[in-house]
Amino acid sequence: MKVDIETVVTLTSWAIFIILVALLFFSLKKNKFRLLNGILGNSALLMLAFAVSLTIFESGIQWLEAVLAVIIVLIMVPILLLYLSLGILLLWNAWIVWRRESHSLGNMLTLFLGLVVILAPFFSRFIKANLPAPVAQFLLNTFSFLTLYAVFWLLNFMTSFLITRIFRPKLHQDYIIVLGAGLINGNEVSPLLASRILKAKQFGDLQYQKTGKFPLVIFSGGQGADETLPEGQAMKAYAMAHGMADYPLIAETKSKNTYENMLFSKRLLEQRQLNLQQGIFATSDYHTFRAAGYARFVGLNIDGIGAKTSKFFIPNAFIREYIAILMQHKTFHVIVIALFLIINITVIILQTQFHILT
Repeated sequence: MKVDIETVVTLTSWAIFIILVALLFFSLKKNKFRLLNGILGNSALLMLAFAVSLTIFESGIQWLEAVLAVIIVLIMVPILLLYLSLGILLLWNAWIVWRRESHSLGNMLTLFLGLVVILAPFFSRFIKANLPAPVAQFLLNTFSFLTLYAVFWLLNFMTSFLITRIFRPKLHQDYIIVLGAGLINGNEVSPLLASRILKAKQFGDLQYQKTGKFPLVIFSGGQGADETLPEGQAMKAYAMAHGMADYPLIAETKSKNTYENMLFSKRLLEQRQLNLQQGIFATSDYHTFRAAGYARFVGLNIDGIGAKTSKFFIPNAFIREYIAILMQHKTFHVIVIALFLIINITVIILQTQFHILT
């Protein structure tokens, strides 16, 4: 019996796609908030595109091949345009953020990234022209690897984040933890923080309409060095003044970061003997993914609801969250980069030894 290699490859690609989807399903059942979901999701999408393309080419139907070609063009052209204009877009966003937000380091991430994107070609030409070939090759290899490595994890993070947006918590929660943020003028709730409070109120109101029960709301946030009162206290007062006076409200006033938000809130829940897994947290939409990781770390297997962020601030916020998530696994990333550097140095030495570099 003659084996058709093309058919075998096509069927194998479909089988791999099904396996990846199954793995993603089980991964999501275990934990919706982890980067593995992004890896599996992106891998499944790539395998689906590969399997569909093979199936169409093997079918020999010309109009399907034409449709596929059009789809590829429609996908690739925007990606190419984004690649060519990325530096300018990042600097434009940085200018908007500079005009509307504080000039903190965290708010200048798109500025730094935009400069890197624009100056990278000039950096490459400079080191090629002014450094010995082995050194130049080492630097270029390292820069290329770090760029691809960062893009790889960024795409996985984006997909993981988008997957979590598919799920919506059910309207039968015992509690909501509202995560704090900085106060304006030391004692005023900022628009960003207000959006988190109102997001919790929106969910609680819908739950009350359905079940007749308000969830307990914990406003979690301590007092910063430039604040005259704890964030949790300011948040509670704001909530009571904006339609949440009938809710059971608690101010948690000791936490200094997201990890402590979850940990100290958990202790308050334990004191009231509430079901720890029957709740949610409210924060800004870009922050839900990382905050869910901290929740699970302290033993709260809960999901988050995200308040909308101003569109101009999304790139900065997203990059900041991405960096923070990478730092949570810094040991792994340091090991991977160190292994690459060792391999890179070894290859450069061998190339030099055998006069491959010029």
